Amino acid sequence: MRANSLSMRLVLAAGATAITSPVVASPPVGTISAFTGNIANTACVNPEGLSIDFLGNFYTGSAKIAPTSAVCVFSRKGTLKKSITIPAGSGGLVALLGVLFEEPHTLFALDFADTLVHPGATNGRVLSVDTVSGAVTTIADGFSFPNGIAEDLRGNLYVTDSFQGTITRMAHDGSGRTVWSSNPLLAGNPSAPLPIGANGIAFDLLFRHVYVANTSNRQIVRIAVRPDGAAGTTEVFADGSAIDQSQPTTNALLGVDGIAFDLLGNLYLAANANAEIQVLSHAGKLVARYANPSLPLDVPASLVFVGSHLYFTNLSLFDGGINSSIAVLRTALPGLPPL
Repeated sequence: MRANSLSMRLVLAAGATAITSPVVASPPVGTISAFTGNIANTACVNPEGLSIDFLGNFYTGSAKIAPTSAVCVFSRKGTLKKSITIPAGSGGLVALLGVLFEEPHTLFALDFADTLVHPGATNGRVLSVDTVSGAVTTIADGFSFPNGIAEDLRGNLYVTDSFQGTITRMAHDGSGRTVWSSNPLLAGNPSAPLPIGANGIAFDLLFRHVYVANTSNRQIVRIAVRPDGAAGTTEVFADGSAIDQSQPTTNALLGVDGIAFDLLGNLYLAANANAEIQVLSHAGKLVARYANPSLPLDVPASLVFVGSHLYFTNLSLFDGGINSSIAVLRTALPGLPPL
């Protein structure tokens, strides 16, 4: 187990954050503002995946399918500091989704490679990127569509595969790799135009459950973590169609992508097909939704909390990448910080 990891998380959750806070204004709760401004002309057009280090630097990658891609580093003020080139693997193409920063200078990044260009391909990779030297190492491959990434108290990585409907667990070097869960609730909807199943992934405060977004089914799936670390009971925590009928509302969990918790267990999610951030209570009820008509949002995707600011990538998928950016939402409560 990582030394004092849970204690650190509890201390940080209580408000004594050790992360250098980004330089942003504090507008009213519910306000979505620009953070980076437009980054369409940078190496990280179509930004996907978002993580932060203890100095307040942000890391994202480009989901644009190309022979080379990039990871970009933004300062706590939202300015581009540098980009790191990511070469293609055996698929000949590279496109990045989830990223996770690990001190002191490692970024794990998920590459779905050529799997959209060549359906059925399994050239997706988990990469380890040295953010100082720029060295890129493949620690695991054979994925169809690696999408979301999280880490437990023991330092294991959990990677969702949206097409295989699985969660794979592995160490930082790729060793000990095992399919942690392949429950049918993680599979995509076969009738959807793109059957993206397991996507965004997050642990709750005490690491007793893993929550996973199932994009094409408009669901959040909850998986209990047994004392030995194995996957336990798997159930639907929230269903968008059921919420629309019971509350009533419309387009709940439509295109649910990245997810992140606040301190009281409210789950923030990027509803990418509805261009907004939605919030579920600890009971799975839709309690808030945020958008900004004056700020071009097209497929908000990946989330990371810093205090009471929720940062998210604007993937800018359907508008050709012209509105690529990182934006920020002022929240009512602080979110769970990184370990």
